[in-house]
Amino acid sequence: MDTHTRRPVSAWHTVEVCLRHNLRERRGNLTLSMSYDDTPHPHPLPPSALLPDAVASDKAKALPPELRGGYYAISTALRGAAKRDAAHDWTTLSEIMGFQFTPGNVAEPFHPKAIFGDRRSMIPDDLTDAQLDRLSEYVTNLDDDLVVARAGDVLWLRQRDVKAARRTVEAYLAAGIASEDPNHWTTCFALYERGVRLARQIEPKGELPRRLLGYLEGRVRHYDGDDPLYLSLKIMDLLEEVRFGDFAALAEIAGRIASKSEEAGDFRRAQEYYATQARLLKRAGDRDAAEAALCARAQTFVSEAEDQEKAGSFIAAHKFWEDSVQAFQARPSLRARLPDLRRRLAEAGRGVLGEMKRVQSDSVDLTEQVDAVQALFRGLPRQDAIFRLALIDELIDPVKLREQTLATLKDSPLQTIIRADVFDQAGRKIAVRPALGSGDSKVEEAAIDGFMDQNARFHRHFAVHAALAPAVRVMRDEHDLGQEEIAVVIADSHFIPTGRLGLFARGLEAGFKFDSSTALHLLIPQAENSLRHLLEGEGIVARNINTDGVEEVWGVERILDHPKATDVLGAECVYELRTLLAGRLGPNPRNVVAHGLVDEDHLNGQIGFYLWWVILRLVVVGSPQLAAFIARLNAAGSSEEAEAEV
Repeated sequence: MDTHTRRPVSAWHTVEVCLRHNLRERRGNLTLSMSYDDTPHPHPLPPSALLPDAVASDKAKALPPELRGGYYAISTALRGAAKRDAAHDWTTLSEIMGFQFTPGNVAEPFHPKAIFGDRRSMIPDDLTDAQLDRLSEYVTNLDDDLVVARAGDVLWLRQRDVKAARRTVEAYLAAGIASEDPNHWTTCFALYERGVRLARQIEPKGELPRRLLGYLEGRVRHYDGDDPLYLSLKIMDLLEEVRFGDFAALAEIAGRIASKSEEAGDFRRAQEYYATQARLLKRAGDRDAAEAALCARAQTFVSEAEDQEKAGSFIAAHKFWEDSVQAFQARPSLRARLPDLRRRLAEAGRGVLGEMKRVQSDSVDLTEQVDAVQALFRGLPRQDAIFRLALIDELIDPVKLREQTLATLKDSPLQTIIRADVFDQAGRKIAVRPALGSGDSKVEEAAIDGFMDQNARFHRHFAVHAALAPAVRVMRDEHDLGQEEIAVVIADSHFIPTGRLGLFARGLEAGFKFDSSTALHLLIPQAENSLRHLLEGEGIVARNINTDGVEEVWGVERILDHPKATDVLGAECVYELRTLLAGRLGPNPRNVVAHGLVDEDHLNGQIGFYLWWVILRLVVVGSPQLAAFIARLNAAGSSEEAEAEV
């Protein structure tokens, strides 16, 4: 069975409120189309004279150190003021100060703090003219740089008030200086960054942005490599982006921080600083030195992988060996080492399997279901038993499965924020089930498909143990199920092309012996050929001709993607075949059988047996004799009902 390591994100807005930091880019233009309760507040925003005391409330002072002195603290204080003063609209002002702040988004730096279904909290476009007038008063009268910056920024966005914008830039700079702490750098850098981007909007080539950028370059020189975290990095990235500063000097500082971080074992920080150093060196025109920095960065992944292996974590090490291979592949001078890195990656993959833990639920007593199924099969003629086995369970309905999966994820949203890596039996990572919430529709669908596949495995597990295997055991006890006996039952199936009956009979015989390995080696290629045969019977030419005139037949993925396949087989059958035969997140036996990637025991597992049953069902459904069997079942049912009435 495929094994997952989990490192996912909700597709529902009810979860977005908890995970909004992962969804900022997604919101963009969506926020305007969402509903906001714009019922006018009966009272105005508080006048500027009341704000200093409210902002300095004890409630804000009681926050943890990293939350004091920022917009969260101000918003918290204003919510407290709303309880003490009902004559003013402190709640709306608290929302304004509590906007989700994304300073890197020039056009929309403020997003709603919360989204619930099709409703959201406030954004700047919701403010009334009277409220904007009060914000203008704050810009003119207040000395609190954070309040002035937020009020002036909103005025810029709504009214393009250049005068307010200049005051806002100065306020952002002053607020950043006041809150600067290299150990808690995110608040001050957000203020610096928004100040720079706003200054560049109102004076693209003027003195105002140059003054801010010059100040920031000076802060990097001030720390001179002794920055304990990432403030220098973020400032240098911003300077490089806007092409400002002494790039060679900044690159030298970035290189020193990267080297010290690497020596201290802080490889992630080293990787960030080496990457920034390389970009700065490219700006400085020194491409050889930039390449050297990128090579140094690549080596940090090797060091990190080795450290993780020494610590006994192959799951973590595998990730960094994977990063190493990608980093070395990107550097021509390092590619000679790729064979060794790939060997180390494979070794780590094998270690991952030993490190994984099995997750299982409490056992379920299936005795009642098993007894009921076996009672259905006792005493049946061989042909009827084979037909009843083919129809004993319904195929998975992908529409219902999706609905059930979404409902499950909605009830348990935390599992959606973890990505899952899929490993095969040899420890190779063969697929990734992404997390939800990226905002990319293709990634979202891939994530949902992955969770659907997970739930499909649960269904298949119970189908095998509660119905399919118990039924086959009764049939083995009561009937000869050799090739000849099976061939008689399936000989007229439209699913079997001319000349393939013996192969199908041998494959189905192996399945009745619970030898799924042999069965699938025979049946998978024959089933794929039969699917092409069905399409061709519908007038679809399931092959291509290349430029040399050579004909190439379609593979199973292309066959199942054709609309006619769904018309002929049904959406349920197509889903089963796609996920069982070719799905990257599923068992993918077509690929592993063709390339010899799994051993006998793996194919003899429950998924292999379930796939054997799906192919048996396709064969039986294609038999004209099935209609007579169903008629006998219906007649027997009517007879039983009549006896019950008597």
